[in-house]
Amino acid sequence: MSRKTLAACMVALMALSAVATAEAKKKDADEPPSREVKGRHDVEGEIVGNEIPGSPFTKLEIGMSMKQANDVLGDKTTHGADCGEYMTGKSFIPFHFGGDKVRTECAIKGLGRLVFTNQSDFDGQKVLIKIEYDAAEDGYRE
Repeated sequence: MSRKTLAACMVALMALSAVATAEAKKKDADEPPSREVKGRHDVEGEIVGNEIPGSPFTKLEIGMSMKQANDVLGDKTTHGADCGEYMTGKSFIPFHFGGDKVRTECAIKGLGRLVFTNQSDFDGQKVLIKIEYDAAEDGYRE
């Protein structure tokens, strides 16, 4: 390979790298802020987006049970929310008896989404691990 060809390839690679970096920065700027927190009973979770003033989500805490969240929200998670379950990759690990095999996600119109999971195979109680603030939430899981 000649020096001219090698130089042209290097310039092209640098240009592609610059475009990819710019696209990644643009994508990061479009994403809402996210922070990891420790909640009740040392449950680790995530809060995505900025708090919506007057939202009942501001009263929620990571680590709350689904029942406690229902009590805070006035049954919005059971009535008027689109809730569904999905399996995580931990479901396929042989001899994994810990939790987080199945998650329950609830989309609540005008507020955002909540994600719950179980903490072990031997306890059916679901705890809150993610709060997503989104005033534009349409209330449908898609």
